Amino acid sequence: MDNRTRFLHLLKTYDITQKKSAELIASVSGRPCSVRTVRSWVNDPEKKYSVPCPDYAVANLEKAIHYMEQYVMKRRAEIEAAKSGE
Repeated sequence: MDNRTRFLHLLKTYDITQKKSAELIASVSGRPCSVRTVRSWVNDPEKKYSVPCPDYAVANLEKAIHYMEQYVMKRRAEIEAAKSGE
């Protein structure tokens, strides 16, 4: 599976918009990432403004998703602990 396909799969699977993916990549990588850049990565490869999706984009989006999942699991555990302590 190429990077473009992996990136699109992540967006669809986790219901992430192109705008949100740009924000997530920028926050994890420390590099600027615009919506226009993301659009060029997911654009049809035959289009004039298509750019191959780089490895770092997929890796950082995966990392951001992992961080979010860890946070959600931690918050659920805290909520459950608070409920059982009542």
